[in-house]
Amino acid sequence: MAFAMSLFKTKEWWRTRCGADETFDRHSLLAVPLFGEEKKDILIVGSHDGYLRMYSPSSQWLEETKSPTNYKSTDLMIETRIGDCIVDVQAGKFVSGSQDLRLAVLTSSKLLVYNAVLVEESTEYGDRCELRLVYEHTLAKFPASLTTGAFGGVRGRDFLCVQSLDGTLLFYEQEVFAFSQVLRNRLLAQPIVYQSMAENTRRQEEREEQRRPSGTSLEPDWSFNIGEAVLDIEAVTLTSFEVGILVLGERHLYCFKDNCATVKYAKRLEYRPLCFRPYVIEPDGKLMVLVIADTGTLMIYEGSTLKWSAQLPFAPVTVARVQLQHLQGVIAVLSEDGRLEACYLGSEPSMFVAPPLHPRGYDYATAEQELAELRTLLKKSRDSENQTSDAGVDAELIVSVNVSPELKPRVHSASERYSEEESEAMQQLTCTVAIHLSSYATLRDLEVCVDVSRPLAATNTYYALPILCERHVAETDVYVDDDSPAISSEILVTVTYRTDAGNLRALRRTGQVPLKMMLRSSPPENAATFANVIKSGDSLLGFVQLFPEFSEDECRRQGWNALGLRHSYSGHTVTVVSGNASNRYRVQSNDGLSTTLVMERLIERLRERSKGRLASSIGQNHQQLVHHRIERHFHARREIERITAEIGLLTGQLRNVERKMLRAVRERNERSLADTGLPFLFELTYRAIFALLEQLAKARAERERAAHELRCSLRLLLLLLRLNVTEEKKYALLEAAIGFTPRSSDRIDWEEIADATLSTVLRSVSRKSAVSETRSSTTWNALTPISSGKELSKLKKRLVHAIERLDVSRESDIAEIESTDDHDIAPP
Repeated sequence: MAFAMSLFKTKEWWRTRCGADETFDRHSLLAVPLFGEEKKDILIVGSHDGYLRMYSPSSQWLEETKSPTNYKSTDLMIETRIGDCIVDVQAGKFVSGSQDLRLAVLTSSKLLVYNAVLVEESTEYGDRCELRLVYEHTLAKFPASLTTGAFGGVRGRDFLCVQSLDGTLLFYEQEVFAFSQVLRNRLLAQPIVYQSMAENTRRQEEREEQRRPSGTSLEPDWSFNIGEAVLDIEAVTLTSFEVGILVLGERHLYCFKDNCATVKYAKRLEYRPLCFRPYVIEPDGKLMVLVIADTGTLMIYEGSTLKWSAQLPFAPVTVARVQLQHLQGVIAVLSEDGRLEACYLGSEPSMFVAPPLHPRGYDYATAEQELAELRTLLKKSRDSENQTSDAGVDAELIVSVNVSPELKPRVHSASERYSEEESEAMQQLTCTVAIHLSSYATLRDLEVCVDVSRPLAATNTYYALPILCERHVAETDVYVDDDSPAISSEILVTVTYRTDAGNLRALRRTGQVPLKMMLRSSPPENAATFANVIKSGDSLLGFVQLFPEFSEDECRRQGWNALGLRHSYSGHTVTVVSGNASNRYRVQSNDGLSTTLVMERLIERLRERSKGRLASSIGQNHQQLVHHRIERHFHARREIERITAEIGLLTGQLRNVERKMLRAVRERNERSLADTGLPFLFELTYRAIFALLEQLAKARAERERAAHELRCSLRLLLLLLRLNVTEEKKYALLEAAIGFTPRSSDRIDWEEIADATLSTVLRSVSRKSAVSETRSSTTWNALTPISSGKELSKLKKRLVHAIERLDVSRESDIAEIESTDDHDIAPP
């Protein structure tokens, strides 16, 4: 029986997030009573970034709120960085002469064994843990996994086995390196588990091959071909004389006896499993298995029988069954991005039981009339409910974005090193943005996201609050990060939260950073290669009203009809000229993209302070600006595809060379490895790949900048077109078709999406409405990759046609003003 989604959901008992922008895998979570059974299980998490964290969840049930207390800051016992990458974490009796549990941490270069010392603190700070290094082993090969156990039939102590990526097993008898073995016919590291190893067999092999160097091949006592890839292996003690080996394959779950003579059972899985965890329920001795499906569904099996299924909040990479202080048998799951949650099965389904069919006939005409009335009532109810909910949301959580008008110099971190000339040229300023959150109710799981457009950057873009009771203030600093053209000075703050009833809600608030952070006053320039013209229906406003932040600067004196604004980072100057005789503003510059920010704020302030209608012109220079940025973005994508294809070819060649080198080493040919020329070819291919990787990094940076400039040119085009379009719906269609942010993708990016959406927009705004209505409404433009210049030219033509059908202004009027306004800047 297949389960894609369960009717049941797990209940949250405790959860947290391990770090930020870190990755984890199935070896990253360990649950073990490290400090004794009275302290229950400790959750130990190791990340690929080298951070080791230990948690002692203290969540307990509160009758007042009918919910657990969840995560507390005191639950984190220790957070430290061990190495560059933590590959695996295990616990066992790893120190000679001691029966205490020690912690073994496998990093990319070392095997470290620590003594975890519990430091009991007060209730306010909770218990803490100190890690003291006992011993370490330096690894000559890159490790894949760590296996521990009583190898060789020893008692009272555990040995360690490190599996390398090339299939070599390195055995350590606690503080001493024992020997190494090579697994034959294995190109990739596989899941491995040990319960015991025959010591006499190894000694016999050593006597037979005493002349050979270390690294002899290990022959299996028994083998079983399951016909599919093995995802994980676990060994459980079923009885005092029987051990079961659980194997999770891609499509099956197997249970073997420890001698693999027989298969106890095999279960066919109708889904793709991610991870599993077997355990035995005492004193019944029932074998239970937790299996996680790729849909995030938890399956609980007793033998081969499915006993329960429940939906998890996310798809984890590993699962464990732990005993916590206030709850036994908790299921702990860890996601790839570090979401750690302890949950339990306590939910009840909400099932709909269909009523029995009525045997009598129906009056379909009356039923259709009643259905229409019910739909009308339902629509009215939804409209009133939406209005009430919006008002309730505004009163439930009050979010205000306060931008400080005072600018302060940015203090660079130690990693950012600039010369004195560069620091003086940049003159980076920052402004503080305070986000005030206040609520009359208790809100949970608040997440605050701060988004700004390049070249702006924020020091803190994400905040997480488990609980908000009254007020909270989150602060971040916004500064100019690079010389990219500015698109907007807007700060977008998105707040999501969960109410006591469990409803998810979201709020958005905006703010504006001061223009002085990005622009400086400068002398206006008379000549420019790019110009934007705006015609106003009212009399022109002075620059004191339009740009008061620059009105007191020395560069703009009394009587001037022009204002010069220079971008602080790029150095491009934008000149705003007011023509009183023609009621027109002209925004000009030698760099067309630099005018986007000034145009946005000019139009916004004209609408606030003037009631007259505004009009603009869209000339050939605007269309060419967009076309050039489309070509640059398209060529940057093609360059990435070319480099990626070459890397793929060289990677295949490198694998073939490695395979031949490995075969030559194992076969021990009479010729030396250097005589075969394989090391030279290996190094040559290796260097070529790294050179291409450097080119790929530069190409990706070029694509990001091209994507930003494309978005900036489209923003300017839409600002001008917005003033001329009389129908809001048609403009909204075009803005949705081309105004989105380009996303880095291998096959589908801005060009493909815009090509399909522009075709739809052209059909919707076509003057031949009668013809378009007769066409099938199900016509869909497939998103096919654009791979040639001819297809790119079609995209440009579609964009031009869409602008022409929406633009109601006459370009001839603008041409007249452009020819007469080139030298209308009044002298001081």
